[in-house]
Amino acid sequence: MVKEEDWDMRKPGSPPEIRIEGIPPVVGTILRSIAIVFVVLFLFSIMFGSILVSVGAGEVGVKFNQFGGVESDELGEGLHLVMPWVGVTKYSVRSEVYTMSAQQSEGDRVGDDQITALTSEGLMLGMEITVRYRLIADDASVIHQNLGRDYAEKIIRPTIKSVIREVVSGHTAMEVYGEQRQLVASEMLATLENAMNEDGIIVEEVLLRNVKLPDRVANAIEEKLQADQDAQRMVFVKQKEQLEAERKVIESTGSANAAVIEATGEAEALRIINQEIAKNPDLINYKYIQMLQGQTIQTMIVPTDQGLILDAS
Repeated sequence: MVKEEDWDMRKPGSPPEIRIEGIPPVVGTILRSIAIVFVVLFLFSIMFGSILVSVGAGEVGVKFNQFGGVESDELGEGLHLVMPWVGVTKYSVRSEVYTMSAQQSEGDRVGDDQITALTSEGLMLGMEITVRYRLIADDASVIHQNLGRDYAEKIIRPTIKSVIREVVSGHTAMEVYGEQRQLVASEMLATLENAMNEDGIIVEEVLLRNVKLPDRVANAIEEKLQADQDAQRMVFVKQKEQLEAERKVIESTGSANAAVIEATGEAEALRIINQEIAKNPDLINYKYIQMLQGQTIQTMIVPTDQGLILDAS
């Protein structure tokens, strides 16, 4: 509650000092100072911009002081209080891609944007390239000061073209096009890393997506592949015929061996029978009798030297 006696008219024309009951004068002075500071900051924010800056996820803020230029301490994710005369430019530090393609609307530029390069034997190749990269957060202020927001066009694109052509010049067309393509892409990645790390950019991956050979080379490769396929097919047919011949040989050999074994068995059986007959001549008569059992026979002729006449009745 403000009382009449709290009005202190010390000097004519000066604003009266208001004292609030229960609050010491020094506290009132501090509160007035804080209020004045906020009023000043509010006026500056209206004149120069907001004093609260929000940096989103995967971003970093670069500060530019109107009185001192780019500041080296970047702003991380979250809400920050900055002076009204300090501007903040946000950069993504997430993984980004830069694509150079022959397709009309696939790459970063519209139209045929594939890279052309000469191989070690002087052949011109067309290549579609995708490079995955990201900014180093602590170097964002350097990138902002040296390159600006369009750093991709100023440093990434020309560096990619230069490195790809340098690497391809040390390889043959078949090495870039064929089975060693991944090794060539790894060499491109290592060279790009060394070239762009100094500029505050990390290269994470290089995709050598498509390689276009000259027509005459492509036709020669296609003919060679067709010849290789024909040769492989002939080898398969020859192997099949050889296996069939071997099977027939094995089958005939097995049949011959079986016949030999059978003949050998029969000869051995006859030898044993002859031995037994020599020991006991009457054995043959016994075999005759065994053979005739169960049969209807009226007359049987036997050798006369056997001295055996059977009654057929």
